[in-house]
Amino acid sequence: MGTSAVFVARQRFAVLDKNRQILIKNLQNEVTKKCAPPHASTDAMFAAGTGTILLRSDERISLFDIAQRKAIAELSTPVVKYVSWSPDMSRVALLSKHGVVIANKKLEQLCMVHETIRIKSGAWDGNELFVFSTLNHIKYCLANGDAGIIRTLDEPLYISHA
Repeated sequence: MGTSAVFVARQRFAVLDKNRQILIKNLQNEVTKKCAPPHASTDAMFAAGTGTILLRSDERISLFDIAQRKAIAELSTPVVKYVSWSPDMSRVALLSKHGVVIANKKLEQLCMVHETIRIKSGAWDGNELFVFSTLNHIKYCLANGDAGIIRTLDEPLYISHA
């Protein structure tokens, strides 16, 4: 049993177990590798492409390379609830309760948007535009820091990408 699980390769997935260890397993659920996260307070894991995972701990997110067994990048951010990668994996949106942080694949912050109303969801439209929703608005954020309102909502809307 674990608290989080994500695919890291075609035939392998990573599990953050109850003891906060990262277990790499094959499709037969056999442990092939075990490693400690870079921070003892790691409590969640998100997908980050082949061979890497994003690890959440306290007020930061770390890009962890499974082969090297170490964090290769780190970014201070409010507690991340959801992660959304752009289609080409060049940018990532880190969604917290009241903020969106846009970063590149090396976790270098490109922009941050703070909201007073709780953020519900978001998705990329291409590789440049991130669209997200709050309780009463659909909003956008560009990597250059431009942000604004697209539409006011009468009812909450959850955005997903197919």
